This record gives sequence, C-alpha cells and structure tokens, in this order.
Amino acid sequence: MAGNFGYETYVISDATAAFDRVGIHGEKYNAELVHLMALANLNEEFATVMNAEELLKSL
Repeated sequence: MAGNFGYETYVISDATAAFDRVGIHGEKYNAELVHLMALANLNEEFATVMNAEELLKSL
C-alpha cells in the first residue's frame, strides 16, 4: 500500500516467510509456493522485491 502513496517500498525476500495454506476448494499449497506467489504479486506493483545480498550492495 505504501508504494501506492509514492514511497519506495522494499520487501526482502529472504527475510520473510510463509506457511502451508489450504485453498478455497480444499487444495493444499506448500509454503515455498505461497512465498513465491506472494513475492510475485508484490514485485513492481506494490514494492521492489530483493534479497538481503542485493539490499546490502545497494547501500
């Protein structure tokens, strides 16, 4: 949401986590897929997704 207000927002992909989830039709999604999909949905839409190494290099 902050990205929608003009802030430069970052998500550090290897400093976040997800958990296994059950979908609306009972299908099971493992944590890795949930994590990757959440990052994909955020990237370049609401935030810039990068890993910790990329962050440290940019400082």
